[in-house]
Amino acid sequence: MILYTPQPAKFSYVMHAPPLCWDMPEPFVEMAVIASRYNAIMTVYDEEDRLVYANKAVRNLYTFFDFSAPQTFETMIRSSLEHSEKARAGRPGNHDDIIAYVNMQRLNSRLEFLREYPAKLICSHIRLPNGENAQLRIDPSTVGLDNYFVNPSSSFSLMETIRRGEDAAQKAAALDCLSFGVAIVGVDRKVRHSNAAMTDQLRRQDGITLDDLGRFVTTAHQGAAELARLIVLGCVGKLPHATMTLSIRGSVPGHVHSLSVSSGAQDSNTAVVILAPARVDVASVSSVLRRDYGLTQAESEMAAMIGNGMTNEEITRETGRSLDTGRGHIKSIIRKVSGEIATSNQTGISRWAAVLWAITGAARSRGV
Repeated sequence: MILYTPQPAKFSYVMHAPPLCWDMPEPFVEMAVIASRYNAIMTVYDEEDRLVYANKAVRNLYTFFDFSAPQTFETMIRSSLEHSEKARAGRPGNHDDIIAYVNMQRLNSRLEFLREYPAKLICSHIRLPNGENAQLRIDPSTVGLDNYFVNPSSSFSLMETIRRGEDAAQKAAALDCLSFGVAIVGVDRKVRHSNAAMTDQLRRQDGITLDDLGRFVTTAHQGAAELARLIVLGCVGKLPHATMTLSIRGSVPGHVHSLSVSSGAQDSNTAVVILAPARVDVASVSSVLRRDYGLTQAESEMAAMIGNGMTNEEITRETGRSLDTGRGHIKSIIRKVSGEIATSNQTGISRWAAVLWAITGAARSRGV
């Protein structure tokens, strides 16, 4: 909603349902999500420092502003200073000096500071190269940071920071052991973290890739808009179900990958994207079967192919072996791994091979 714009606005904002602004400059998007989630204050100014957007929380707190008239950052801060002196019966200060200092600070592309009036607020300021700027102001207690900003002794120590870094590294290593691709994606669709399998999938552009702006996208047009929508909904905690799944085309004709989107950690403004490639990596699975389960080369390859959903007839056509030879391999596989699979048939072999494939990423990424 544009409150006042003397000239045509370059963009418009919609801050309510959904709580994300599709046409907002990217650096302001995360601010918009946080403002929506925590009912925080958000204001946006154009390149001439004219107010072009103030959400409902601003109007509720700064009731002494006249939002029906044109406002600039300077008129707003001057009004705030005057009202603060009246409300707290303080001595008049040199407003021009204060405003000059604040404007000098606001030339920084990023700025973090505290405000005590009209309420204690943590403030974050972003300025774009063209002069457009935005501010987010939030009550620290709503995000669990009240003690962090008031009592210096409660801030993280060096050792605590190191421990947190080690913990994050251990979790990243665990994800690297999976053949499923896992990525943490922000509301701007940029990847915050990806495990080894997802990094490889992105590198090969097999179904998914990063566009020129570094955003997570499908390589085919089909599913691109739906994936973008689900990521945004996941980031703001608005997915209709805990996990939403869609199918995307891989780089090999006929290969369709399964991809799921879930919300990230609470209040992280991220989504978790998991991609399961359409096919089992035959080479990876067969090497494990030969090494750990005593299967022959032919048996291990057949078990991996069964994991890909192939029938005995399809496998024999591809390998050039007879049907009888294939049946013999299946019987031998079942005999050797009878204690590993739930059912003694090809369905059991398929499930077992798929589970092995899901964890063979450990061997690939770590050179085991």
